[in-house]
Amino acid sequence: MKPLHFLFLLPAMAALGATPTKAPVVPDQLPPQLETLQPGVKITLIAEHPDLVTPTGIAVDKNGSIYSISCHTHFRPDDYEGPVHDEVVVFDANGKNRRVFYNKTDATMHVEIGPDGWIYLAERDRVLRVKDTNGDGVGDVEENVATLDTVSDYPHNGLSGMCWHPDGGLVVSLGENFGKDWTLTGKDGSKVSGRGEGGVFRCTADGSKLRRIALGFWNPFGLLVRKDGEIFAAENDPGSRPPCRLLNVVEGADYGFQWVYGSAPVHPFVGMNGELRGTIGMVHPCGEGPCDILELGGGVLIPSWSDHSVDYYPLTRKGAGYASQRIPLLKGGDFFRPTCMAVGPDGAYYLNDWVFSSYPIHKRGRLWKVEIDTAKASWIKAKADPLNEQARLANDLRTGKAKMDAKAMLELAKGKDAYLADAALTALSRKKWTVEAMKKLEPVDRVWVLVALRRVDLKDDQWVKAFMNDADPEMRFECLRWIADAVMTQFSPQVEAMLSDASLDYHLFEAVLAAWNTLRGEPGAGVTNPEVLAERITNAKTPARLKGYALRLAPATHKAITVPLLKELFAAGDPVLSLEVVRTLASRNSDDARALLAEIAADEAQKMTLRADAIAGLSSSTRLEDQTTLVMLEASKDILIRDEARRALRYTDKDKWFAMNTKRPAFNDTAAWLKMLDALPGKADPEAGRRIFFHAKVGLCATCHRHSGRGNVVGPDLSLVSQQGDRMAILSSILEPSREVAPQYHPSQVKLKDGTEFVGIMLRSSNTEVFRDITGKERSFPQTDIVKRTEIDSSLMPAGLVMSLSDEELRDLLAFLTAR
Repeated sequence: MKPLHFLFLLPAMAALGATPTKAPVVPDQLPPQLETLQPGVKITLIAEHPDLVTPTGIAVDKNGSIYSISCHTHFRPDDYEGPVHDEVVVFDANGKNRRVFYNKTDATMHVEIGPDGWIYLAERDRVLRVKDTNGDGVGDVEENVATLDTVSDYPHNGLSGMCWHPDGGLVVSLGENFGKDWTLTGKDGSKVSGRGEGGVFRCTADGSKLRRIALGFWNPFGLLVRKDGEIFAAENDPGSRPPCRLLNVVEGADYGFQWVYGSAPVHPFVGMNGELRGTIGMVHPCGEGPCDILELGGGVLIPSWSDHSVDYYPLTRKGAGYASQRIPLLKGGDFFRPTCMAVGPDGAYYLNDWVFSSYPIHKRGRLWKVEIDTAKASWIKAKADPLNEQARLANDLRTGKAKMDAKAMLELAKGKDAYLADAALTALSRKKWTVEAMKKLEPVDRVWVLVALRRVDLKDDQWVKAFMNDADPEMRFECLRWIADAVMTQFSPQVEAMLSDASLDYHLFEAVLAAWNTLRGEPGAGVTNPEVLAERITNAKTPARLKGYALRLAPATHKAITVPLLKELFAAGDPVLSLEVVRTLASRNSDDARALLAEIAADEAQKMTLRADAIAGLSSSTRLEDQTTLVMLEASKDILIRDEARRALRYTDKDKWFAMNTKRPAFNDTAAWLKMLDALPGKADPEAGRRIFFHAKVGLCATCHRHSGRGNVVGPDLSLVSQQGDRMAILSSILEPSREVAPQYHPSQVKLKDGTEFVGIMLRSSNTEVFRDITGKERSFPQTDIVKRTEIDSSLMPAGLVMSLSDEELRDLLAFLTAR
């Protein structure tokens, strides 16, 4: 069972708590089609249905007995014939001598062997432990370790993962819980509360002294604590924000996700890879639908439900954190769906297999034994890297052992090492700050102190009161994020008033809009809800500039956004709104929109930037009158208008000017390309580069990429690319798009039963596989319609795209992408 993407699979069931009326239709033949992909790996089937069905958690005791959960309650069909509750079944090391140890739990996700004969179980809403006190092999005593109080009851986004810390404490994980409020209570009454941010927690073996270690997770279903105390998680990610993440979990950290903000691929208060201040990103993407994580040498094993695979990730110290790569070990077909793994006293790994893609239980399951011959397995990292200087400093900062002044800690907080920065924020949060002391700091330092203070008490509104009207927009952004995350409705009047503040920049407008939606009870509306955006655009009270920002985010073809309305908005004369009107007209791809673009393009009374964008918008038109207009504009004495018209006429029979430099360096010689571009006469024009980025004929970047609210979400959002790479790195990615492709952006080639083929990026997988196509739209295919899916180890961005650009155009595009 893959703990992922439920909302899109069974929305009615999720919302109503209902179950399907009929059992799924399961093929008679279920070949696993397994192959080993690395030397030294052997896999053997040791048990299967009916002895083991729809298995979730697994554990192996010191005698080699295998405890596995057969789940009988996960979307149980009405006509299901089987045990009323889940079963904890026990096999010997060879998969024989089956017995039922316990059968009184529901939605049971995980099992762990505990001290003193206790067997620990994680249900959706509690952690309990069971013991056999009379030696008959059946658990007869049960007691709760921790209980989850919440209205949500979806089977596998509550309590799930468990593991033991070397100090004897229990570590457990909680999924996003559909964004519903929750309270987790330990045996001694210790409590932690939250909403849709997921979490990793610690308590004693009996459930006392419960506390949260970290937050900001989708569903850290797989948990591992190494012998040295380092914690790792294999975590599922939300459907529109792949990939699934391999995480290094550290005390006090925030990993960036909150379910309450919805499933849209963008939100100003959600950052899945460290994009937000004070959050930590992933070590590396992992396979789709990971359910467990185990230590092997200096790396980890992660089974992937949707990728039908088991992969190895060697962990290498990188600063205070880690870097990794994905090494595939085992690969199966559609009927190999690994869930949880456990290691036995003999060093072998035991692997549960859900077998069939149906979430509703289907009476199938397998148990595999995986043996790894370390003498042949050259791919294994022999041992874990020891602590380096940065990691030791990070640990000392978190514990308070390191003595450092605020200035030094702030420098670390602003640094590029996310784990060291996080530790510095924890240390900064322990200092006694006052509003007066913070106001004396430079803005860039003040904002980091504010981020640190979130860790003390998110409900403490004194800091928001003090700095909500700070002159620094980044301070205001962080105040708005704090207000939304803590749902501080007492600030609703001020936030609503900001929606009429014409001085806002675009970044701050997004934050205000997102905070306003949250405070009015619709956090999922974020910044992409079309109706909310249309209302802001058509509301007479919305300042013109802010209408422009809303127009940037809104679908160009929304029924409320008509060409007559756009003409009216353009006539208002606001520079921001007018520019967004032109860009929206260019996106509409209709004759009436093109007619207005042609009118603007030819109007010499308009600003050059507006005319240039209008000309670029006409580039995709095949209408004779538009071609005539472009030819007329090509004769303009103004260089900007002339060059933009020439670019718009490219690849037509009117194109007489484009001649690509035939003496360019090889694509892999980025340094030579930079030298060539820097030697060109004149200066780079970032505004021309922006038009090239969004151009429908030249550049084509916005076909896949988003920047500053416009564009598509097929590839990564490039709004912050200038902060993530230098000119060399950015140019290299343009020249060789497949050289370094993040795994989450590897496309899949899908062959369908009707003979057609489709290429897109996988978002989620279950009974239905969902992809994002090259237009940015989501497309769904039932698994029964898919003949084959093959991951392509390359980028969707075609190689040689620069061949459509002149040297000057490439220089301008690079200037746009590197501008700050």
